[in-house]
Amino acid sequence: MRKLNEMSVLSRTVVLWVGFMAVLWTIFAIGLVTHPQAWIDVPPVMPERGWTVFWSIIVNNFLILILISIGNLFVRFGSITPGLVILGIQAITIGWTAGTNGFIEPFQSVTAANAAFLRIALWETTGYVVICAVTLSKSLLVSDTFPAKKWVKSTSIKELKFTRLEIGIALLGLFALIGAAAIEAF
Repeated sequence: MRKLNEMSVLSRTVVLWVGFMAVLWTIFAIGLVTHPQAWIDVPPVMPERGWTVFWSIIVNNFLILILISIGNLFVRFGSITPGLVILGIQAITIGWTAGTNGFIEPFQSVTAANAAFLRIALWETTGYVVICAVTLSKSLLVSDTFPAKKWVKSTSIKELKFTRLEIGIALLGLFALIGAAAIEAF
């Protein structure tokens, strides 16, 4: 298989999305099996709604996007970037939180949690993956080794270019995140 950074942005997006979901759902299953008590006799919780919730979600999600983007744009060691590592940590964290029902507002059942995932988190996580896929191949500093002994590629920020397709895909990812925040908040 070719390196991720050498794939087309569409192929890279699909590979990253499938990998992200595989990690997320595997960790979810581990959490579910190891913490079944998290789903027993969960009292109903009235979720918070409104503009404060919306803006809180937007700020948190955009912070994650910024970290992923900067991590990808700053440096790459072989095929690995800090942004890719952050995306992987997000998959593990989200999967564990979901599998152990560790939400601020816990769900009463796995079915309810999965329905919320399909309505909200699927789109948030897709937004993370899309932004990662678009920025992954744009690293300004590239080394073949970690830690870097020498930079095999060094690009200035002025030389950084995104194609129309990459911009369009990134915008779709941003819209997915904003839409998910609106659905969750209202």
